[in-house]
Amino acid sequence: MPRHLSKTLIWTTIVACLASIQYGYHMAELNSPGSSLSCLADTPVPGRTYLNTWMYKLGLKQCISMDEQGLGMVTSVFSVGGLISSLYAGWLADKIGRKWTTALNSVIFFAGSLIVTFANNYSVFILGRFIGGMAAGCGIVVTPLLINEISPHHLKGSLGSMNQVAINLGILLTQVLAIQLANSIDWRYLMLVGAVLALFNFVAVLTIDESPKWLSDKGYTAKAKQVQDKLRCEQLSQSLLSTVEEGAEDVGDDDESTPTTTVTLNTYMYDPIYRNSLIVVTAILAGQQFCGINSVVFYGVNTIRKLTSPQNAVIINCFISLGNALITFFSAPYIDKNGRKPCMLLSVGIMGVASTLIAVGNIYGIALVTVIFTFLYVAAFAIGLGPIPFLMISELTQPEAKGAAQSYGTSVNWIATFMVGYFFPILDASIGGYLYFIFAGVCLGFVYYLDRKVPETKGHKTYEEVWSLRLD
Repeated sequence: MPRHLSKTLIWTTIVACLASIQYGYHMAELNSPGSSLSCLADTPVPGRTYLNTWMYKLGLKQCISMDEQGLGMVTSVFSVGGLISSLYAGWLADKIGRKWTTALNSVIFFAGSLIVTFANNYSVFILGRFIGGMAAGCGIVVTPLLINEISPHHLKGSLGSMNQVAINLGILLTQVLAIQLANSIDWRYLMLVGAVLALFNFVAVLTIDESPKWLSDKGYTAKAKQVQDKLRCEQLSQSLLSTVEEGAEDVGDDDESTPTTTVTLNTYMYDPIYRNSLIVVTAILAGQQFCGINSVVFYGVNTIRKLTSPQNAVIINCFISLGNALITFFSAPYIDKNGRKPCMLLSVGIMGVASTLIAVGNIYGIALVTVIFTFLYVAAFAIGLGPIPFLMISELTQPEAKGAAQSYGTSVNWIATFMVGYFFPILDASIGGYLYFIFAGVCLGFVYYLDRKVPETKGHKTYEEVWSLRLD
């Protein structure tokens, strides 16, 4: 087993990532069955009728009537819930701890999933998606925060990227299940799986310990040392101080007996001392979405369906999601090896080229070109722009503001996600494939900004080192 990589560390990382699996699952759950559940298309199952199902016997409608704009709204309202919860997630995680915030969040995931599963009208469906979005927004704040705090310094990039791997696994799970369930009879089962995931998440989180960094900040030094011993090889963790000397700064940079003072979201946004972090976090978290990735996550099946059969579109999208998950996983070590900035520059550059060729494939109706470069586009996202922005938030920010910065950055990301999710079908209906030229232009501008304005965080242990600041 690699140095510092204990079984406890592996299991805690897996449990932390369960929230991200659910985030990916719910984000993509309407991609394949959207037309069936909204009554926009009838996708029957040979030899079966809805009248013989338990859902019909409970009085549940076969589909929920809505137009394409309504489908766009139930897709994107997930982002509104995520935005709202991301505003309090950092505060809640600092108040009651990372562990119990995750447990509470599992309950919210469970409730949202059940509401969507048994929704019988548009308003209730909207409510369920909104609640699911709230759970996802909180989870996507707490997961990278917890992983960052339990990871040895030299593995922060690799373990931190597991957050994005988990999101991709959630998306993949949705697409795999959709092959059988994205039809006019079984689509509610896709929604119900979300409740099962939430229940498992709740049970699993009860088996892990609180973040040693949080325990130390709250003054529970003895407990923090005990947890740290379980996360690390025992001979390497005689005290909190020794782990810092070994390079595992997740327990805190301050004196172990002095809890770190945290700042509010309002302070982070308006105090000039946090301006460097605020500007770059805004740019990279918004840029991640404005490069257009969720046009594929939310609407990839419908886009590909224009060029091939509906069933083929679902299967193709499943393989794209599989490639995305595998590439994210296997590229994780290179984030620590090559650095955050080079990986993001390569990622965004390839996405820009791929976007241009996706536009060409859509405009001229060349299915093979669209599929190949959609795969390349998603693969490029996986090697850098997917995992790195959330990882960098805490690395770009002073220790006392990490929770607030995580909430702020996630909020920016949710706003951008909502904009892409809501406006994509409208613009797609208006200008079609030309929309991907816009995404390509965003990628070009983003490459310029990354090159000129974003510092490398690899190998830097403090905020001052990242920004090359001198302490008086």
